[in-house]
Amino acid sequence: MKKINFLYQSIIAYKHKIFKIISYEIFYSIINSKNGKSFKPPHIHPCPYYFNHKISQFINKNRNGIKKVIELGCGFGRITNFLSNKTQAKIYGYELDKEACQIAKKNKSPRLIIKQGDILKLNFRNLKFDTYILNNPFYLPTKKNLTLYEKLIKKIYISKKKSKKKYYIIAVNFLNKKHTAIFKNYKLVKTVEAGLGRNVNIYRN
Repeated sequence: MKKINFLYQSIIAYKHKIFKIISYEIFYSIINSKNGKSFKPPHIHPCPYYFNHKISQFINKNRNGIKKVIELGCGFGRITNFLSNKTQAKIYGYELDKEACQIAKKNKSPRLIIKQGDILKLNFRNLKFDTYILNNPFYLPTKKNLTLYEKLIKKIYISKKKSKKKYYIIAVNFLNKKHTAIFKNYKLVKTVEAGLGRNVNIYRN
């Protein structure tokens, strides 16, 4: 019953692009199954492979400016593995949860670098990345999590404030207007929508 309800909620969440979502999920799930990999945590809506495809397209289109990418809160490594296989950029993942991090490391492609730690304790001034991916790393949109998002984006913004180089923040499934308002200091350059609050927003400094 839980699986049926989860499937129903997934269909509702991504109803605007449901056929593309399902097609990409089936295709890449079969590939990963053959390779003995699993990137889908139970009862959590992961970043769909359709979104991963769109993100990889953007990175490849801007490959001269996008060399190093980090996902802050990479979970099981679904996004990072996909990008590592589909782009030439150096891909990094950072995850707090020990179990999720171990699974991500077990599943990871040879070029991918996964590290465990608290993303809020990172010294962003020492990080030389030109693209940051946030796939709703603090989970549900509560008031506490809103504060954490603000803190995280502020850390990135301050660390890059003196730099004249272009960089991007890719926000996946930020579910409400309060969360998207966090990116007020950035220019929205691309949006991929699939349903209510289910989207990819790409911001540039």
